[in-house]
Amino acid sequence: MTKHIWKALTPDTAMNAVESVIQEQLSNYCVPRNSYINRVYEMETHSHERIIVKFYRPFRWTHEMILGEHAFLQKCVSIELPVIPPRKYQDRTLFTFDSIPFAIFPKKGGRSIDELNQELWKEVGRLLGRIHNVGNTISKTERIIWKPSIATETHLNVLKDCRHIPEDYKPIFEKTVSTFIQKADPLFSSIDTFLIHGDCHFGNIIHRPGESLYLVDFDDCVIGPPVQDMWMLLPDAEENCKKELSWFKEGYTTFRPFPESSLNLIPALRIMRQIHFAQWCAIQSNDPQFKHHFPNWGTMTYWNEMIKDMMGFNI
Repeated sequence: MTKHIWKALTPDTAMNAVESVIQEQLSNYCVPRNSYINRVYEMETHSHERIIVKFYRPFRWTHEMILGEHAFLQKCVSIELPVIPPRKYQDRTLFTFDSIPFAIFPKKGGRSIDELNQELWKEVGRLLGRIHNVGNTISKTERIIWKPSIATETHLNVLKDCRHIPEDYKPIFEKTVSTFIQKADPLFSSIDTFLIHGDCHFGNIIHRPGESLYLVDFDDCVIGPPVQDMWMLLPDAEENCKKELSWFKEGYTTFRPFPESSLNLIPALRIMRQIHFAQWCAIQSNDPQFKHHFPNWGTMTYWNEMIKDMMGFNI
């Protein structure tokens, strides 16, 4: 279904959709940007302003969920946090082309970073501390709760319905995921959760010369534990990252306390990420370029390793 809907979206139709919103003619510049989930184009107005247009993957988010993302960004930028909110046109941030929701963002150039030094760890800590202060004030949101009994259970249901798991692997896979959920879920009961970025990795942090670090792509914001926004940046297992954790907490606690006990969630969050990625791939697998980017996904070796990792999880 998604593949059929995407067919209607070409550079020409995308530009026509944007022109109808901004009420301005675009130049002929329209370049696809890397995005495995959404369709993203860089465009240019006749006044030479570059914009980024994100067409959200159909059926992955409801309009209410996307508007929740936009509201989170607007609240962050209202206190001058370095995020990139969507542009408003006719007092709206979300539009639709042929049932595909889309939003228009200003282009903010910058470079990605591959690792963090001491000062950057502190800066990331300060940035996330302030963003979490904002997220903690948002009480109403349609975003999924990032705990095994909700998020991982949802991902398991998607995987149960997909045809990519070999039939003789399905029973052990489903049992192993269910066992993980039962073991891991109680760990989340005593940890405060609120609206967070949810997908904070190096690809979503950009550095702009003369400015602070920017956190981008809030598509996957969730109601979850704050440590979810930190653990993917660690260069190794948490027990081998004492310095990095110390630097991060020094920055983070400038603005809010860091829950030390939440570090115990990292092994569970790592498994949750694997299951989340597996269901994401199952949804994406019919896209033309999928096999090129993920040639080993769905192989017997892939499922074997994933089952082995889940079986190795211990509280």
